Order: sequence, then structure tokens, then C-alpha cells
Amino acid sequence: MNINFSRYDTLTTLLAGTTAALTIVISQPAIAKTPQEVASIAGPLTVQINSSLGDGSGVIIAKTGKTYTVLTVNHVVEKADVKYTVRTSKGKNYQATSVTRLQTAETDPDLAVVKFESPEEYPVATIADSDQAVIGTQIFVYGYPATGGLFGAEREPELSPGLVTSRPGNRPEGYTLRYQAVTWSGMSGGPVFDSEGRVIGLHGQGEFGFAQTSSGEVAPIKTGFNAAVPINTFIGKLVAAGINKSELKVDNTPPTSGPVSTANPQDAQAYYFRGLSLLDQGDAWEAIADFNRALAFKPKYTPELYFNIGNASTFLTAGLPELEPTRGSTAIQAYTRAIEANSGFADAYYNRALAYLENKNQPKAIADFQKAAELYKQGGRTSAYQDALNRIKQLQ
Repeated sequence: MNINFSRYDTLTTLLAGTTAALTIVISQPAIAKTPQEVASIAGPLTVQINSSLGDGSGVIIAKTGKTYTVLTVNHVVEKADVKYTVRTSKGKNYQATSVTRLQTAETDPDLAVVKFESPEEYPVATIADSDQAVIGTQIFVYGYPATGGLFGAEREPELSPGLVTSRPGNRPEGYTLRYQAVTWSGMSGGPVFDSEGRVIGLHGQGEFGFAQTSSGEVAPIKTGFNAAVPINTFIGKLVAAGINKSELKVDNTPPTSGPVSTANPQDAQAYYFRGLSLLDQGDAWEAIADFNRALAFKPKYTPELYFNIGNASTFLTAGLPELEPTRGSTAIQAYTRAIEANSGFADAYYNRALAYLENKNQPKAIADFQKAAELYKQGGRTSAYQDALNRIKQLQ
């Protein structure tokens, strides 16, 4: 079953006993640059974009004289009657002198260009060929998350490593670069880098997927997958953006490190990643098989494995005219195993609550939503906390 994603970021931390839904430690082959080196490249290039409506991120892609051009996602700057401020890595704040929204219809990619003027010197990002970011490719998401009670200018930058899980040919708003990575609210519009520290996309989608249940309700299943608009999509919009390609720094040479191979898995990490990729592409049965093969190795990330078995089982049962008892209990059992392995797994409580609702067990659903809300609040996951509270109100 296809999973359609919300245009919001997941706020996942390791505070107060909570854990990210898909925080995975996967051994990587040697890469051209270390995460620290990528972060040192990303820092000066990445900016905050702040307004009275919320926080976002962006990346400097061009400079002409004292005018800098920042690429971000449109939903960060979509309101024409709002003033936007760009805050740089040097802690300087500048009013946006112009905003060019490249998304003029729902079918357009979620992109926008913001300009500001500064006498300060800032580097310009190097852009790479995003078509080279195939499944299994190492990526790094960089941005300014709104975590730990910090918002606006108080935010500090974060680097989050991940792996590309699928490259669909077409997705709403151009989000065709999809990956497993831990991201946070406020990172929308932030750059996605390849292993060489070159920009290959703009992060802007995550938090949860939607699956239609047998009762017809659309359930927001927490998944941990994220997505970006590939930089090649932006290259195709240069005329609309008012930018000449000569203004950009482009390096399309292939990265020195290849993608993680899942052609012949031999360990838990390879099976787990292949399972994630299969699940992201909608092949839930095969994903469950690979997750179970990974479990046989007894890896340390068993909570995440059981969580994803629960997700795959949920997508398999979604939309069935009648819920078979054996199938209906499978997701609940998997989420329960995830919670047993990690009692602070907020998303597992949330998804198990949805599974209980599907089985007409409202008291247990309310109890799980309450526990999820408690953990979301402790971890600073504001939007997820409010979502859980709204679910409780609907059921009481």
C-alpha cells in the first residue's frame, strides 16, 4: 500500500526516556567525508527563516554583490502578507528583500527562493546531481530544529544522517527523494547533502503517513520516513526563480562512496535497511519478512524492528472490508513488543492506539493515546502531543 506523507517534520529526541521511532545505527561503508566534515560545510551555508507564523530553514545557493539567494521550501514562506527574517550562522538577522514562490499550484514542487542583503561574507553551497542519490545512498539533513523549548532565533543547528529508501517517479509537491533519518520541526527547507557535502535536495516532509482503515477513517500512522524535493527539480525551475545557472556552483561528479548494497543481505543491518526500503515502496509482506530475518541476528535496535513490523501489518490490514482476527492482532502484538523493548517509544503507543481502535477497543486506545501524549510532551514534540490530545478528545 502506498503511504502518503504529511508536510510536517517529526520532532524526535532522546529526552526524558523517549526515543525516535526509527533511530537506527547502520554501519556504513567508507564515505568521502565524515559527518563532522559535512557539518562544517553545512553550517555556514544553512540559515534560519523566521516569522510570526513559525520557523524554518534554508540554504544559500547564490550571491551577487551583497545580495544572497536562499533556497527553501514554499510552505515555510507561503504567506505573502507576512514578514520573513533570515538569520545566518553568524547570528546576524536580515529582513527578506524578496520572496519568489515557485509553488503556484498544488501540483508544483514545494520550493521558494528568498533573498537578503548583507555586507558579511558567506559561502555558497555546491549543488550535485540528485539523480545519483539512489536507494541506499548516504545523505545528511541539516537545519535548525525547534526542540527542547527553543524557537526562532534560539534554535541551534543539527546534522542528521540517513539513507535513501526510495526514489518514486512522482509524488505530491515534488517530494521524490525519500529517506530514513531523524528530523525535527523547524528543519523544513534545510539542505539535504550527499556524502561529499553537496546539496541534493530540500527537506520538508515527514512525521507520519496516512492509511485508510477498514472503517473508512484515514489514520495518521507514525513512520519516521522523510522526504525532500530533489535539487534537480529546482534546476528545472531556474527561469521561474529568476536565476541563471551560471550563478550556481554545480559539481555533478559521482560521489566516491557507493550506496549500501542490499542485493544479498548477510547481516541484520542489510536486512533491516532492505525492509525499510520495501516498506517505503509499499511492499509490506516482503518488508515484514526482512524485518524478521534481521531479528534473527538479535540486533540492538529490536524496538524499531518490531515497530516497523507493526507498521507493515497496519498497512496490510488497512482498507480490508473485514478485519481478520489474526491479522488484526498482529500489529498490536508487534507494537507491544516494541514497547516492551523500549518503554519510552511514544510512536509505538500512538500506533498501537490506532490498532486498538480498529479492533473496537476504545478504552485501551484512549490509554495508549494518553501515554503517547505524555511522552510527546516530555520530548518536546509539540505537534505530536497536540495530535494525541485531539484524538483523546474525539474518543471521550
